[in-house]
Amino acid sequence: MNAPAREINWKKNLFFLWLSQILSMAGFAAVMPFIPIYLRDHLHIEDEQMRGLWVSAFNFFGLFSFCLSSPLWGVLADKYGRKLMLLRANYVSGFLFPCLILAPNVIVLIIIRFFISAFSGTVTAAQTLVVTNTPEAHHGFALGTLSTALWSGNMVGFLAGGLIVNYFGFACAFTICGIMYLVGGILVQFFVDENFVRAENPRREEKKQGMLSGFSTGIWIILLLFVMMGVARRFDEPYIAMMVEKIHGMENTASYTGWISALAAAGGILSGVLIGRLCDRYSPQKIALPSLLVSAATMLLQAYAMSLTLFGGARFLNFLAAGGLEPAFQTMLSRSSPESRRGVLFGLASSLRMIGILLSSLFGGVVIYFFGTRNIFLVGAFLFLLLVPTLFLAAKYIDNTKQQN
Repeated sequence: MNAPAREINWKKNLFFLWLSQILSMAGFAAVMPFIPIYLRDHLHIEDEQMRGLWVSAFNFFGLFSFCLSSPLWGVLADKYGRKLMLLRANYVSGFLFPCLILAPNVIVLIIIRFFISAFSGTVTAAQTLVVTNTPEAHHGFALGTLSTALWSGNMVGFLAGGLIVNYFGFACAFTICGIMYLVGGILVQFFVDENFVRAENPRREEKKQGMLSGFSTGIWIILLLFVMMGVARRFDEPYIAMMVEKIHGMENTASYTGWISALAAAGGILSGVLIGRLCDRYSPQKIALPSLLVSAATMLLQAYAMSLTLFGGARFLNFLAAGGLEPAFQTMLSRSSPESRRGVLFGLASSLRMIGILLSSLFGGVVIYFFGTRNIFLVGAFLFLLLVPTLFLAAKYIDNTKQQN
């Protein structure tokens, strides 16, 4: 028999989880955008095509290990608690990230990245911990508050990482990244409480019922949008430092990359606030269409940018527009699905989006190897435009379903 759950202060929990996520995201963002520079300066991979290919491999195997390990951590979270899983992600990442500086070659660098990603996942663990320990009436507020930590942490990390790499080097950047993860873990360990009750065995009837059965064609097309969005939105991201280098030259590449990435993150913050609210007032299809067109146009601007000012401005507008796609697609999915199955659908949408990101890291390397850095952005524009007919198709099936009902 389970002991009675003790009352916890969900507001205190939320504050320290929010603070922990800012530290974790800032640590991650202080390192990841600058990997192309690390390959150039420390591992002496200077050829543009080869460096792009290795950056792609670095990101692909990181995402691949994350996808492989996530189901295991989900099972263990249900068995031993969500707080323990968040501590695992923070502490292991904190100890392993500084090890990147010890890599003698790019193969070892990718192997270390593989193991870091396999044990990471602070975002998912924090979101689950918030949901399971916050009163249901406050879920929206709590998750919205936590999401601000992700963008804010990224913005701080981009700025700080660019300055640290530029003035103090990568050893310092990797070490500070690890410290920030560790401090985030300490905050969770000592200031976050959890009322964890181990779940009973799932009902056999639910096991027999196929999780993916019974969805309409419209819902499957919306789910396809999540895959395509994952590809389009992350296709160019690993190569920003290489584009900065191409436009401006090798001087202060890290610093400029940090500023431009932070500017893009600011666009993402504004997008989440503005477009998320518009989706409550207007049809999400009407929000998604201009978002896609502006996203494609700003990718073209980035491809042909001859100055960092134009490149950074276009990137800000791109994140401002593209940041509205996920809430628009989530709203479409929510309004098109039965309430009893939304949990399954939102989990599936998240997994499919991750598959799209995985594919983007794989094919991005191929594009940059054969066609060069600027063409990454041209292909990115094409990928956003591909979403337009798929969006119209989804809207058509949704309207037909409503008429039949």
